[in-house]
Amino acid sequence: MTRTPTLLASVALLALLGACHRDSAPVTAAPTGPAPAPAAAPAMPDMPGMPGMGAAAPASAATATGTVEETMNASTYTYVRVKTPQGDIWAAAGQFKVAKGDKVVVPLNMPMSNFESRTLHRTFPMIYFASQIEVLPKGK
Repeated sequence: MTRTPTLLASVALLALLGACHRDSAPVTAAPTGPAPAPAAAPAMPDMPGMPGMGAAAPASAATATGTVEETMNASTYTYVRVKTPQGDIWAAAGQFKVAKGDKVVVPLNMPMSNFESRTLHRTFPMIYFASQIEVLPKGK
């Protein structure tokens, strides 16, 4: 009688192992929820004194388009003051070539209030950090 439980356990184990090694394709359920969100924007480089700034920025469709009124480079960043129909905004991204008078498109997905730039020795009441600021071709 002691052989019967051992034999039954062995048969059950073999059946279980056999079920795990099937060559058929796995069955997956059809998606029932909303479509997956678009991939996040590229990660921004880490900013000195700002842990976590290297994390990927959330995707956002909100942008501001305007004319560069002021620009400056500090450390590895370019800061721009942009005149938009809604008023002036400050934005920053990894260094890029831009000049006063250029038209730019600024993603508005990472606002920071009262940002203190130790390199520039100034505080920005509101600034938008972006992985990229698009400089529009002349005449656009």
